Order: sequence, then structure tokens, then C-alpha cells
Amino acid sequence: MEFIKMISYLHDERFNAHLAKLAQNRTPCGIFFDFELIPADAAQKVQVLQNLPLNVTCAIVLADVQAAALQPLVNVPVITLEDFPRFGEENFPVKPQKVFMSEFALFAPYFERHGIEVLAPSYIESQSTVFAFMMRNLPALYSVYEMLGDDESKKVFCAAIKGRLSGKLRDYRYATEPQYFLEGFLPNAGDIAVDGGAYDGATAVAFAGRGAKVYAFEMDANNFQNCQRRIAEHADLNITLENLGLSDRSSVEHYDALGTGSRKNSDGAFTAQFVDLDSYVAQKNLPRVDYIKLDIEGAELDMLHGAAQTIKRFKPKMAVSAYHKPEDLWTLPLYIKSLRPDYEFEFRHYKIDGTDYTLNDAARAIMKYFDCSWLISTPWEMVLYCR
Repeated sequence: MEFIKMISYLHDERFNAHLAKLAQNRTPCGIFFDFELIPADAAQKVQVLQNLPLNVTCAIVLADVQAAALQPLVNVPVITLEDFPRFGEENFPVKPQKVFMSEFALFAPYFERHGIEVLAPSYIESQSTVFAFMMRNLPALYSVYEMLGDDESKKVFCAAIKGRLSGKLRDYRYATEPQYFLEGFLPNAGDIAVDGGAYDGATAVAFAGRGAKVYAFEMDANNFQNCQRRIAEHADLNITLENLGLSDRSSVEHYDALGTGSRKNSDGAFTAQFVDLDSYVAQKNLPRVDYIKLDIEGAELDMLHGAAQTIKRFKPKMAVSAYHKPEDLWTLPLYIKSLRPDYEFEFRHYKIDGTDYTLNDAARAIMKYFDCSWLISTPWEMVLYCR
């Protein structure tokens, strides 16, 4: 059984156990700093690895100018990606077998082509807590596993748990179809569709292009303007765009403006009007809701609470992001199942399309130079499909 194999694997390969083996075996390791300016805590990041204690043989950057800035700050050699052919030379750092980098692993394919495994350093400080939390909720995870309707979903779900607890990108299992577009879980012609977290309007346009009437919600003011521009280019489509967030109640809330990652936050610098979907459906006198797509940066469960009557009454097909919090893996499907026990579920994980992210021309040129795909493996972009 896939679930039992996953538990057995994590006994030996959970992140902390893996780090302990790396330390015991003195496995050569490196740390990579990508496009950003050398962070102020770069030396601390290296020291954290050394304190484990890992055998850190080098720090890696993109260009000589970064290397010159970083070298005085750390007690290991600093090399660039273009130095990789020099591994094995006398008086050159030992080639790392593992490299720690940001979860947004833009250059992971380059390292993997050189036989170097990519790990996520951000897992180091939180992994013990997350592992214990996930293990305490193993019965809930198993309940969700049993609810999934196909073998592929079960494999992807177990891979999601493995990857989250091992810190290894290679443990995840990625789908091939475009995100939110799993066959059998899409709006059809004549459907009424809700796009929660419309961002730049691309999914709203795609759903409307299938003949659906789309109500698109985007709380972030800048994202909303981008939505307006895109939708204006498709005036023939049936889209209503709302500068509103979706939540469990109607209220004004603070949020952080982070582009693709804009999210509700009580300490955020910006404010937006939020609405619960049940109230919106009543106010607009919608005859039904046939489809909901939801990606609102960790507020998915709040939104589902605010859509409870709509879900109970209409049982819309749904595509719900299920990765912003560890507990999303079980709280979201179990809550939806509690509303309508007759729901069927599937689960997929997607690579990020890097062209959606703001990289300047120089950054794009560097990506192309090192032959790195725009489809980027990350721990994010998991989708729970419901019908």
C-alpha cells in the first residue's frame, strides 16, 4: 500500500534523519544563493549548516561579482555555476553531493544535471515541529488518502507528504496537464464559475473561453488592475470581475501586497473588502454555482466556511489549492466531505511556470544560458479536485 510505504520511507528519510546521516558520513554539501543580492544573513545561513554539523565544502553563486561580495563573509570557498567543470581539479573545492537552496529552486535542473541533489534549507529550523505535527495527524491524512478516487491521486498525495518531510524535491510527483485543468473537473458551457484569487485574469479568461459565466474575485489592487486589462482584451467573454477577497464573512481586512502571493494578514499595510460567497450568491441572486477555483494564499478554509451553504446546495466542481499550510492536506478535504459526503476527490501537484514570475531580462537571459526550464519543481501548487 502506498501509504504504508510512505511511512516506512519517512522513518529513515525524514529531513532531520537525512541531515544526521549527511553529518555522520561527512557528505560534501554546498549552499546556493541565486538572483538576490547576497543576503545580510548569508554567513549565518552557512553557519547553520556547519553547526549541524554538515561538511560544507563551498558556497555557490551565479557570477563573479557575487562571489567577490560573499567570500569575505564566509569561511568556505565561494564558486560560481560556471566553475562546475573544474570539480576534480587540484586545489579546487570538493564537489558537493547535496546543495541547499531556496524552495523556489530556479536552477535545480542545472544542479541535477551535474549529479547534485537539491535540498531546501528553510526546512532545517521547522522540520522537527512539522514532522511531529504531521505524525500527530496521521489518522486524518490516512482518511484523506482513503477518500482519493484514483491510484495517481494516492501516489501524488503520499509523495506530497514525503517531499514535505524529507526536504527533497525529487520525492514529489508532478502532473503534466496545466494547473486547474484536470479533465472531469472543469467548468462547461453554460456553467456559473467562481474564480477565487484571479491574480492576472488568465484562469478567468480560460474558464470563460469554455463557455462559462465567470465571477472572478481579486482583492489585491495591483492584481485587480492587471485582471481588468486582460479581461478588457476579451470583451466577448462573460466575466464579472470583483475587487473583493473571499472569506468566511463580509468585512474590511488588511492584506500584504505580494503579487502572486498577496494574502490576508492582520498586520498588512493594505486593506480590501472581503465577502463570503454565500452572501454574494444571495445578493446577486445567482441561480446556482457549478464550479469554484480557489487559490487565496492560505485563506482557503475560511472561504469554504463562507461558502458552506452554496457547496451544500449546489455541489459545485472545485479545484482548491491545498499547500499553503501543512494542515491543508487534511483540513480542506475533510471539511468539504463534511458538507457533502457524496463528493469525489482527486489530487495533483504542479510545477510552477516561471514565466509567470517577475524576472528581469538579465535574469531570464541567465536562466536561458544555463538551460534551465521555466517549469520549476517546488513544494507548492498542490490542487485538491472535487466533484
